[in-house]
Order: sequence, then structure tokens, then C-alpha cells
Amino acid sequence: MVTMCTILNKLPVFLSSLALLNGFASAPLALFENQKPLLDPVNFFAGHTHSWGLFETRSGQPKELLTTTTDGKLIDGVLHFEQDLVFGSGKKQHRSWLIRRVDASHYTATGTGIIGTAHGVTSGNAFHLTFTIDAFPGNPLGHLQMSQWMYLQPDGVTLINRDSLTKVGVTVAYISEHFQKDR
Repeated sequence: MVTMCTILNKLPVFLSSLALLNGFASAPLALFENQKPLLDPVNFFAGHTHSWGLFETRSGQPKELLTTTTDGKLIDGVLHFEQDLVFGSGKKQHRSWLIRRVDASHYTATGTGIIGTAHGVTSGNAFHLTFTIDAFPGNPLGHLQMSQWMYLQPDGVTLINRDSLTKVGVTVAYISEHFQKDR
């Protein structure tokens, strides 16, 4: 039988484990601090970009193709970013984003389908953005956590994007995507 005393005795070990895991969460971004070219998502997505990629199941199996075209305009220091998505099934979506630079490496964003505010941080050629997405509008059970990892490639116009979508800490899908900035 588990008693309150047993739980309280194990609490410091549990909290130490959480602190250790939290430290590891920021470690991957530090790996890219000296990588070039530097990624500034506001500059990358200003102008026209296009992408192609795919949705994957939580086991990594391809599920559906995806293409996007984007148009971004910098207005008073805020990137107004319009994105048209076309899924392999033929379904289309339009998303509007507002991306703000908070300081040299931090960003916030709001947009279509985002619950609250997205938060991002850059380091070298990498950008990590996290937010809650309303995957099934009108159904609060359809809110998923999205973690996007973007990596600017040496040519300065190619960006690799890897997303994971989770629900209560369990991965439900991935997105692998390749962006190209139009010259």
C-alpha cells in the first residue's frame, strides 16, 4: 500500500528528474550556436517561399503529402506571413501569421489555428518554435502541442523543418518539410 509518507519521500527524486529533463530540453539548441548561416525566421520568411513535405504517423510512416506557398511582408517590425497549404488529399488551408522579434534570439507569433502565443528561439542556424494548435476547430480535445525545429542550410535559401505533434506528452504525428526561399 502506498502511503502519503512514501510519496513524499520520493518527491525529491521525482523533482530532480524533472529538472534534469528540463535541462536536456534546451541542450539541442545550443549544439547549433556556432553554425552558419545564422537563421533569422523573420528575414527568411519575408518575401516568397514554397515547401513540400509529408505528414507521418507517430511511428514515422508516411501518411499524406503537403505543399505550401508563402508570402511574407515586414510591416512596422512585424512579419505578416500568409501561407497556403495543399494536402495530398486535395484539401486546402490558408493560414495567417504575425511574427515578432522580441530580442536578438527570441520571437513570438500568433496566427490562424494557434491557441495563445507561439514562442521561438534561435541559435546559429537553428530555430525552435513551440505552440498549441487547434487541430480540430470547435473541439477542445483537438488541441495539440507542436514543436517545430528549423535548420537553415549553407546555401541560405533552403530550410529543413521537422515538427512533432503531441497530446498529453504522447507523440501523435510528425511533419517533415523542406522550404525554399524564392530568389
